[in-house]
Amino acid sequence: MKSAIHPSLSNQQPTCYSQRITAFVTAGADSPEPLDHGGNPCLLFSHEAPPTGPLPLAAGTTLCQSWPTQYEGQPVIAVACYTAAGQAIQCCGHGLLSAAHSWLERLQCEELSLLMNNSLVSSWREQANTWLQFIRPPTTALVIPDWVAEIFPAQLQPVAAAISGDERGYLILQWPDGAMLKTLVPSLEQLADHTTRALICTSAQPSQRTDAIQLRYFAPQYGVNEDTATGSAMRVLAAYWSHRYLTLTAQQCSPKGGFLLSRITRTYAQIGGRCYSEPISKP
Repeated sequence: MKSAIHPSLSNQQPTCYSQRITAFVTAGADSPEPLDHGGNPCLLFSHEAPPTGPLPLAAGTTLCQSWPTQYEGQPVIAVACYTAAGQAIQCCGHGLLSAAHSWLERLQCEELSLLMNNSLVSSWREQANTWLQFIRPPTTALVIPDWVAEIFPAQLQPVAAAISGDERGYLILQWPDGAMLKTLVPSLEQLADHTTRALICTSAQPSQRTDAIQLRYFAPQYGVNEDTATGSAMRVLAAYWSHRYLTLTAQQCSPKGGFLLSRITRTYAQIGGRCYSEPISKP
């Protein structure tokens, strides 16, 4: 994807504009009640310059700050995301998707480059979906750790495992095809005792469609017992499942649920989904 942005970015933005945006909602989320359609919400603040001062209150949800800037000579939208407790998030998929959805719509441009933690992410729209493009993350297969049985006692066990990133990255556990991940009841205290990696659980669902999978995401080590809809995990799963699928349609089986899409190439992982936005303050 080319990186493009509205040429008059710097002089079209209000001082601050805030929206509550829910990312990775299920298809058909056109009603005025987005909570009926799952997805992961965030409070997005759009500024005309880098924000200063204390973080705004986000009322128990992810907080995202965004503003126009320059990176290596090109105009981009900087995005910084924080948990409800105010902790910085290294890679926030639903925050990036929400920022892309908002700025693409307001600038009326076809493509947009986002910058998070010194990493560029391209974004664009395809019909009702917003898409993000990341550098493809590496994944490495490993023997399932013995302690996994303690995390899921007296339950169906995974059949494969892999890791991605450093020790604060991800542990991926794959269950047999057709396994319903909603039935899993992990011991989160045991998980935090055994690893610093966030846990991504996944299973293929070939009876639903050829590229269908399920996932769940647990990171009690970082204050997230279970995430609702996790774009950063989907980026990793796009690479993990690439030996079998080049595209994925994923149902995140969290209590609220989410619907995520992916495409994979040798170089990139592309993550897509629908967003529902509700303005809070207007210029």
